[in-house]
This record gives sequence, C-alpha cells and structure tokens, in this order.
Amino acid sequence: MTAVLDWVNALDIGTLYFLLGVVAFVESIFPPAPADIVVAFGAFYAARREAEFWPVVVAIVVGSVLGSLVVYAVSRRFGADWMHARLQRLHLLNAEEKLEGLYAHYGLAALFVSRFVPGLRAVVSPMAGALRVPVLRYLAVTALACTIWYGLIIWIAFQVGADWESVKASLHFVGLRVGIIAGVLITALAVLGRRLWLRHRAKHPRKAE
Repeated sequence: MTAVLDWVNALDIGTLYFLLGVVAFVESIFPPAPADIVVAFGAFYAARREAEFWPVVVAIVVGSVLGSLVVYAVSRRFGADWMHARLQRLHLLNAEEKLEGLYAHYGLAALFVSRFVPGLRAVVSPMAGALRVPVLRYLAVTALACTIWYGLIIWIAFQVGADWESVKASLHFVGLRVGIIAGVLITALAVLGRRLWLRHRAKHPRKAE
C-alpha cells in the first residue's frame, strides 16, 4: 500500500483526476464492500493533495456513469434471462424484482430514487439495460443521481479533514440517513402504486385482467 501511495504522490494533478475517473469506472462495474469506500478514499486523498473540488466531482461522476453504461450495455445486449441468471448468483434477484415492479409503475423516478438505496443501487444498471430503458433517459437519471451522491461523498472528504477514520464515520452516518430517506420514498411509491392499481382494477375489472 505504501508503494502505491508513493506512486500516486508522484503523479501530477491532471493525472490524478484521470486516475480518480478510472477508479470510479471500475468501482461502478465491480463495486467493493462496503460500496463507495474506494471512491471516498480517492476523494479524501485528492483533497490532501490540494486538488480542486469540482474537477474531482467531474472525474468521478464521468467515470461512474461510463462504468454503469458498460453494465447497462451488456445487460441490454444479452437480455433479461442472462441478467436474471447473473443476479441470482449474486443473491440480488429479489432486489431486481422489486425494482422492476417499481419501474413498471413509476418509470425513471423509481430508477433515480433506487440509486440511493443500498441493495437496489447495484441492480439499477443491469435492470435498465435488460428492460431496454432508452439510453439517453438512463444516462440523464444516472448522471443526476451520481452527481448528487458522489458530490456529497466528495464534499465530506474535502470538509472533514486529514483523518480518514473521520471520513469513514461521516460517510456511514450520511449514507445511512440517505438510504433510509430513499427507502422510505421507495416504500411510499410501492404503497401508492398498489393503491392506484387496486382502484384502477375496481373501476375497470376487465381492463385490469
């Protein structure tokens, strides 16, 4: 680890921005556990190198969006059956089924909110690809969600100070609350959707069948 940090220390700021983008790209395809910790550390390290806030945000968001686009494209190319098999191996099939139901009722709003929900975030890109969500709409939702989420993570990394443990604690604190809020919104959408569907079925029983 020391050798890696020494190598990164020798990089100029422009190359460091590029490296952050690459890290975000890889992280969006092969997310670590806990999620976002690699990107958070990259932002924390960039802050210690006196990098600029917005170039760090742009580098990480662009890298993350491009990585998620790769997952989207692969799922779109190979289809729903292929995606279901992969998610089942990762024990994410239940999350995918839940998100698919929400998308059927609320479209892009469900995808946007799900990007902030632990457990659902990982299936947004493959599900969107398998369902052939229009690529420009998918990119718009993903870019907006990534900018909000990673912008918050990077802001924490720039504000907390030189203590990495404090950054992790703050990230956990904020991430937990954002996840709870997003989870509440997902639940509210699900409840509202069910009520609307039951009301529609009561008024138009033949159409509902």
